[in-house]
Amino acid sequence: MAAVTYALLFIALYFEVFLLVSFLERRLAKRDAKVMLRDFPKAAIVVPCYNEEKGISSTLTSLLALDYPKDKFEILVINDGSTDKTLEIARSFEADPRVRIFSKENGGKHTAMNLALTHTDAELIGCLDADSIVETHALMHVAAVFKDPRVAAVTPGIHAKETNNLLQHMQKVEYRLSIFNRFMLAALGSAFITPGPFSIFRASVIRELGGWKHGHSTEDMEMALRMQEHGFLIANCPAATVFTSTPPTFAKLFKQRVRWTYGFLRNAVDYRHMMGSHRYGNLGLFILPTAMLSIFTAIYFFVRIIMEFAQQFLDEYTRISVTNSLPMPNFDIFYFNTSAMWVLVWLAVALILVLISAGSLIGTGSRKLPAGTPLFILFYCFLVPLWLATAVFRATFKLGVRWR
Repeated sequence: MAAVTYALLFIALYFEVFLLVSFLERRLAKRDAKVMLRDFPKAAIVVPCYNEEKGISSTLTSLLALDYPKDKFEILVINDGSTDKTLEIARSFEADPRVRIFSKENGGKHTAMNLALTHTDAELIGCLDADSIVETHALMHVAAVFKDPRVAAVTPGIHAKETNNLLQHMQKVEYRLSIFNRFMLAALGSAFITPGPFSIFRASVIRELGGWKHGHSTEDMEMALRMQEHGFLIANCPAATVFTSTPPTFAKLFKQRVRWTYGFLRNAVDYRHMMGSHRYGNLGLFILPTAMLSIFTAIYFFVRIIMEFAQQFLDEYTRISVTNSLPMPNFDIFYFNTSAMWVLVWLAVALILVLISAGSLIGTGSRKLPAGTPLFILFYCFLVPLWLATAVFRATFKLGVRWR
């Protein structure tokens, strides 16, 4: 048991150090001059929506405020069978010629994206979920990246939109860490997710690949893997800032993360031929196997910690029963556990803090850690294994997941 624990800790530390060293090498390397656009590619932003009356207005308002030539930009709102006031609110924006609205029976996000693809001749096509808003210059930043003909998709820098409670503060920290991870995976040619909030694609590539698929309710992950399978490059542009809503309750967060993890596991099975294959570079040889292992590592350590606490509780209960006396607290402020296990744990925590700081630097230009970082370190790690284990169970027995 101890050997397994040390091995998993070593792998986790190795992965963190690998990403950090790669980041430092990239930061120290000579940077190319920024690309300035003269010929703007036509871009279409799709807003697929199902019962999004609360957020659709702010989403469309932010899109209409984008700093991009009006004759080179259109918004396609796809009402995917909403039963609330989503369509009514969307139609209030039709006075702007850039906005076009289509309605269809509910079929899922991938069907909405495919419908939009048939109604545009834009060179670039992207998606903005109806619970997200974009910064004014986001599209300009992303379009500049497509000057590189090798790039088939660009992902943005995604930030948490609101932090109204402790759970959302912890998610804000998680999103900062994700900014770092997404930036580095793209730099390593290993991005395997093109998230819904403002990922932009070459429309010709999407058509060549046959459009979006259901992808086990994670069509963004399936598309990214399919792109990588066919040798296309996915870039990252953290300067393209997007703010997305985060679940305000644990129940909603749990459901969202089960879906994400389930989608990864099922898509990993569908694309298992990429796993461990040198043909797919860092993604196949290193990133996908490590991502898969990380899920089971988190579950393993969670179970191990629960078992340790349970054993200590039983030992203490037995001692109290035998001696018929309560233990006296004993604190030593100079005591520090220097066992190899704890040294590795503290090192892992320190590295996570550095990576969060790096994510803040990439996403905001400041190394300052978000206010919720202590909560994230102390508590979030105990929440994650709950949805990871649930997703593994559902994926193993192919039980499926639902968006809502």
